[in-house]
Amino acid sequence: MHFEYYSYRFAKEILQHEKYNVALEELESILQSLPVFLYPGKSRHEAGLDVVQQVTNTFFDRRLVIDFGWEYHPLATKIEDSRLTADFRKTFSDLTIQAEVQFGNMARWYSDIFKFQTAYSQGLADIGLSIVPHGEFGRRMDQNVANYERVIRELPSAELSITLPILVVGISPDSETEIIDLRACDFQDRRQITANTNIARDNRWRIVHGILSGVQLGHIGADSDTGPMPESLG
Repeated sequence: MHFEYYSYRFAKEILQHEKYNVALEELESILQSLPVFLYPGKSRHEAGLDVVQQVTNTFFDRRLVIDFGWEYHPLATKIEDSRLTADFRKTFSDLTIQAEVQFGNMARWYSDIFKFQTAYSQGLADIGLSIVPHGEFGRRMDQNVANYERVIRELPSAELSITLPILVVGISPDSETEIIDLRACDFQDRRQITANTNIARDNRWRIVHGILSGVQLGHIGADSDTGPMPESLG
């Protein structure tokens, strides 16, 4: 997967320090192995939509939480009943990174920035990590998906209100990116993968675990092993 960085308030420079660069190493190892998960024809109304962002999200969940030990959905505030949760958080030496992976509507990205600032102001995070698609890639997921080009255009205008460092990462497939056609998996239809249900959620974990374990797509189905999952999903 191709990726590029935008360093807001010297975020990249901070993470390149020898005390913290293992964070960049973890991130880049995930991005370099990230496939494109396709389901051509996933939308009856938009022929150009073929990327399944739900499975992409699960790939990040599996790699960050299970493989690299990031905290899953921690509170972004000290108000315990707020239900305001981040995607991921991890401390490297004395630096805590809060991460948001956003393949949804652009409005949700503004919520991510609010969560960064909230966590920073309450001492829960020192730096933000925002992963979004490049515009063309996002347009294959859905309409008005948050995108790198718009993010880096708008974020500098908040310099006086968004005061923590944020590393923005834009991603898009390149010639070396593995393409995975999810139609080859042993599921009845796309809804068993994309629906907002616990069954579909578990099926997405089955897909990611199977791919990471080297299982052929045709052997990945509803009876496959989900692999390890965060305790909160159990």
